Amino acid sequence: MPFLDDSGPRPEEEHGILWRSTALIGEQLERMILLNIAWAIHSVPVIVAWAYPNFPLYLRVAFLLYSAFAFIPATAALFASLAQVSDGIPLDAEMVAANLRERFVSSFLKLLPLYSLFYWLYLLSTFAAQNNILLLDVFSRLLILTLAVFSVHWGGLYAQSPHLSALKIASASAALFWRKPAVTLLTALLCFIALVIGIISIGGMFLIVPVLIALIQIQSYRISVSDHKGN
Repeated sequence: MPFLDDSGPRPEEEHGILWRSTALIGEQLERMILLNIAWAIHSVPVIVAWAYPNFPLYLRVAFLLYSAFAFIPATAALFASLAQVSDGIPLDAEMVAANLRERFVSSFLKLLPLYSLFYWLYLLSTFAAQNNILLLDVFSRLLILTLAVFSVHWGGLYAQSPHLSALKIASASAALFWRKPAVTLLTALLCFIALVIGIISIGGMFLIVPVLIALIQIQSYRISVSDHKGN
């Protein structure tokens, strides 16, 4: 059985995911930083809304809504562009703009339903905690953790197979976890470490961390798929 055969990540898998991701960044560092800034700039309104609670409510809501919806097509363009970079295509503004145009509508149909699950599960967990519903609270938190692990394949799946629906992306990510659980968990761990470093450093989130996380996820997806095809 595939699940039992994969008892742990092979050294070349760990090396391939992280080394390839950092190598791609190093090859076009300045352009990667610009791409990261272009993606992260959409977080400024939500940061302002959080930092200034005395702002009018309508303005804070507008800022929050802008960031929530702007991140979806921006994330789609980010993954699509980095997938092309992984194929050896040089990164440039025209590539990113083309991907943004091509993926704009589909990102709301496919990525928004997936990533919004975290928000709805958070609301469910908050409701359960406030009403002392222990079983529901534990269940919702477990779902959030499970979803976080599965989500490491969403970007790669969407970038390589844009025709897939949100439901098929979700089911395919679960199938990839079943076939390559150790690689998926390793990817989730690498992404978590990168995220923590980015949050602690503050500037890292605006300079390179989101790009690094996206590249890690793309390389992980490709390793998982190539190994499956090889078998």
